[in-house]
Amino acid sequence: MDRVEEYNKEHGPAQSAAQQTMSEYMGSMTWKPRERIFDLGCGPGKVTVEMLLPRLPDDFEILVAADVSAAMLQLACSKYTHPKVKFLELDLGKPIPPDSDLRTPGFDKVFSFFCLQWIADQRQAVTNIYNLLRTGGEALVTIFARADLLAAYNSQIQKKEWQPYLKKVQLAVVTYQNSQDPAEDFKKILKDVGFKVVDCKCRKTSYNLENVSRFKDFAISVNPFLNVIPKELHDIYITDLLMEMTKIKFKREEDKDDSITEIKYDQIIAYIRKV
Repeated sequence: MDRVEEYNKEHGPAQSAAQQTMSEYMGSMTWKPRERIFDLGCGPGKVTVEMLLPRLPDDFEILVAADVSAAMLQLACSKYTHPKVKFLELDLGKPIPPDSDLRTPGFDKVFSFFCLQWIADQRQAVTNIYNLLRTGGEALVTIFARADLLAAYNSQIQKKEWQPYLKKVQLAVVTYQNSQDPAEDFKKILKDVGFKVVDCKCRKTSYNLENVSRFKDFAISVNPFLNVIPKELHDIYITDLLMEMTKIKFKREEDKDDSITEIKYDQIIAYIRKV
C-alpha cells in the first residue's frame, strides 16, 4: 500500500482501535528500565509517535519502527524526529537472518497494529516476532480479521475481469475472512512457534466514516490490489468494490438500518510472551 497521503488521512479506524488496545493492555505489561521496543508495520508513523511513544516509560532505551513501504517511511522520517525513535525498512514476511543487528541484542516489547493481515505467510511473520524478542519479552498484536471489505475482495477474486490482477497478491486476510474462528487459528500459530499466549481473542469493532466520500477514500487507502491493476481501470475497480461491499452489507438483516459509511469488522487481539 503505497498511497501514502490517502492512507495517512483515512486510517482513522486503525488508529482508534490501536489506541483502545494500548489502553487495555499496556498497563498489564511488565516494564523494566532501558527497554528496547519495536513497532512492526508503522506506516507513516502516526500511531508510533503520537500514540505509542507517549505511553512508554520515560527511561526506555529505543523505539524502532519498521515498515515494508519505503514511501511510508519517507513520510514518517520527514514528519517525525525524536532522539529515541528510529525508522527502518523491513519485510516481516521474510526471515530475519540470525546475524541481524535486530535479533542481537533483541527487543523487550514488540507492537504490531493491523499489519499482519497483509502478510500471506503468517507463521513466518510470527516467527520473526518471536526471534526479535528477548526471553521474557512481550508482544501486542492486532489483526484485521473479518469485514465486508475483505468479503468484497473474496468476491472480486472470483470475477474473470479481476482474477489476472488480484491473484498476483497473496494475503492472509482471505484466510481469516473465511475462518470460523480467526482468533483460535492465530492462537495455534502462536503456540506452535513457541509463544505463551496471555490473551488472544476476536473483537467486533465498528467505525463510522461519516460520508460516502470518506468511505470511498478509506477503501482506496487500504486497498492492496491497486498497485497491480492498470491505472486506467482503477475507477471501474473501485466502483465494483463499493458495489460488492454494499451488496454484502445489506444481505444481513441486522445491518439494513445501518449507515453505508459504518465499517464493521472483527479484529484479532493477541497479548503474548516469549518464555
